[in-house]
Amino acid sequence: MNATHHFQARTQQRGISPTMVDLILDHGASNGRGDMTLLGRKEIDQEIQKRKQEIRELEKMRASGGAGVAHRGETLITAFHRHKKFKRD
Repeated sequence: MNATHHFQARTQQRGISPTMVDLILDHGASNGRGDMTLLGRKEIDQEIQKRKQEIRELEKMRASGGAGVAHRGETLITAFHRHKKFKRD
């Protein structure tokens, strides 16, 4: 998306970072007319919980040395914990 000078000035004045703008656009809800996207407390709380769960899962994978998935195209073949380093091509 293109940002107007007005948008850039307002985000700077209001302390709204580019990351915040991305979060609003990615996870917010349309106002129904399609000209505004809003990210309220309820949606923010849901995203926080989702990320906390993702962090818990990442910590589990880290504890086992990592994890991997073997696939061919769109077909998932197997999944495994990574105990040994493997070569990357």
